Amino acid sequence: MKNINKIFSFVFILFLASCADNEMTETSETNEPNVGPFYAEFLACKAGPDFNQENVAKMIADFNQLNISEGVTWVGGYAPVEGQNRYAGVNGWWEINWESKEAAEAGWKEWMADEEAMAWDESTNSILECDNSQVLGWDFYLPGETMFEDWSSFATGTLECNYNEGKSSDDLKANIEQYNKWVAEYGSDDDYAYGVYFPQYEAEQDFLWLNWHGDMDSMKAGNESWAETGQSIQAEFNKTATCTGPDIYNSAEIYSPESS
Repeated sequence: MKNINKIFSFVFILFLASCADNEMTETSETNEPNVGPFYAEFLACKAGPDFNQENVAKMIADFNQLNISEGVTWVGGYAPVEGQNRYAGVNGWWEINWESKEAAEAGWKEWMADEEAMAWDESTNSILECDNSQVLGWDFYLPGETMFEDWSSFATGTLECNYNEGKSSDDLKANIEQYNKWVAEYGSDDDYAYGVYFPQYEAEQDFLWLNWHGDMDSMKAGNESWAETGQSIQAEFNKTATCTGPDIYNSAEIYSPESS
């Protein structure tokens, strides 16, 4: 994945969240809300002169035919929604989920030594070019029940958060427990999941909170429900962390071992 090409989308949310002191407790009991950690990397991407739907579809199809590392567990893309995203000059993000950081390091070495991968990389730079010199590593958790049947296309809302003075992961975990109860009581049958990401590099943010919805309509409905019934929990989130966003993305699955 030297220069990696993709489309992506993240959508949802009015609400703030916060993430651990770079780490949340791994799940050990059934009533523990945190699941993880898993390891993810993000790459910023820019569209080239040959960027169009047909070329992107072929690019992704060709990518899935390559010798992708067994350490890769999922790849997705996020395309910013115009007017609802702060990242000017970035046409999207590529997210690669790995079994571990060590698997990522080994996988990149394999990729760089693979002639077919390098040829694909070079041939797709005019469509979408992703900067692998700025690979951003994150540990992430899936603290709630994942109610998602189809990741082929989805919507994402991303919040960038910093702990307020005196607050920590303990406060965040209490917020998450409250939020999970709210989802259980007020959630719909629409596809929904969320993740909390902690940077493994010197980042401005203490954590990211990502909300994934089946589509923009279900994201809108979720936001409306939260505005009507979740504001007492929102107030507790606000005590824990200050967040910017959400940045809204159209998102899609690029690669999954189960479907390739």
